[in-house]
Amino acid sequence: MSADTPATSAPTPEILTRVTPRWIVAFVLAMVGVAAGWFGPLQILLPAQAAALESAGVPKEAILAVVTGIGAAASMVANPLWGAISDRTRSRWGRRRPILVVGTVMGSLGMVILAVAPDPVWMAVGWVTVQIGLNGPFAALAAVIADRVPDAQRGLVGALFGVAQTIGVVLGTAIAVLLGEGSLGYAALALAVPALVLSFAIVHHEPPTTDTVTSSSGRPMRTFVAGLRPTAHFSWMWAIRFLMNLANALVLLYMYYYLTDGVGLVDAGEWVLIITLVNVVVTVAVASVFGPLSDRWGRRLPFVASAAIIVAAGSLLLAFFPALPVVLLAASLIGIGWGLYIAVELAIITSTLRADSTYATMLGLSNIAASLPQVLAPVVAAPIVLLWGGYTGLYGAAAIASLLALACVPALRSRP
Repeated sequence: MSADTPATSAPTPEILTRVTPRWIVAFVLAMVGVAAGWFGPLQILLPAQAAALESAGVPKEAILAVVTGIGAAASMVANPLWGAISDRTRSRWGRRRPILVVGTVMGSLGMVILAVAPDPVWMAVGWVTVQIGLNGPFAALAAVIADRVPDAQRGLVGALFGVAQTIGVVLGTAIAVLLGEGSLGYAALALAVPALVLSFAIVHHEPPTTDTVTSSSGRPMRTFVAGLRPTAHFSWMWAIRFLMNLANALVLLYMYYYLTDGVGLVDAGEWVLIITLVNVVVTVAVASVFGPLSDRWGRRLPFVASAAIIVAAGSLLLAFFPALPVVLLAASLIGIGWGLYIAVELAIITSTLRADSTYATMLGLSNIAASLPQVLAPVVAAPIVLLWGGYTGLYGAAAIASLLALACVPALRSRP
């Protein structure tokens, strides 16, 4: 065990065999689909729709804040709930595949609702449906890493999980921009997301699950409950994940408006796509290199610490230098930092889990750390931008969140 590996790590079962390239490709495509379904709307479609539905009494910022905040609150509940359902699902198709299918179909239905939403209320209904639905495949995909991937490949597969999310941001944003930032974008995502996600449901095979979580002795249920107790390392990693995702959410949420109102660009939608592409190319390159390196070196925490520092630096550039060349530089820096972070995030999280009977449930609780910032970001961002310092204050807050994550890293080095 390396010096920076959580001492409470659960051992990986010896029966796990290396996953094949075909399995990895299908896994990545599925995560790309989920991320496209989330971030195409968040980056472009929801801000543009909020602007189109703006009225004299309700500004676009408030509409976007309310809709994304409600959706993120639903996501925060949905993810651990899907995880618990998945852990306790008993079917001929296994535990994860039914969740992949049902959640994806629900998410696509939400896209259709958004495409025809006539007002902010229906816009919120559609986005909540998307959030609840897509958390199903997201929870299942995270769980299969713990289920199926041996420790020697978790840096690689975990990094690709993060890389796929980043590629999905680009795909979703590109679809939104190319199809006019409106209803056609939602319709295209309603078709693209299930096509990508369900490809993994075909490739990934699980044995039938017919056992139950209770018995006359009660031991399986006690095992399930025992597996729900978080370790100290799980809790600290939860805090780091929350803070890093809060920083990222604060950076992304008002980028469309920052480029329009702060930088003064007319074609903000196109520049969001360009900036996103820059960020993604850097993120993918960094994560693809350092995820496998973390497997080889057996060290994960230096990457997290470096990531927090670099993301804070990029956020401060956005805060104090609202000029297009600086924004491109900041996007590159944040891409480096985010790439280092996602290269090791899931490898660390899965090492803190207690029992395979609760993998999806605990990962669902961990994923609250990713969805809760989406609830808080609009609550934090709207008053900062409108009342307390504008975009300088907003991106300064993102830098502070990153540095607080850095302060949590030493706790993961401790040994009992």
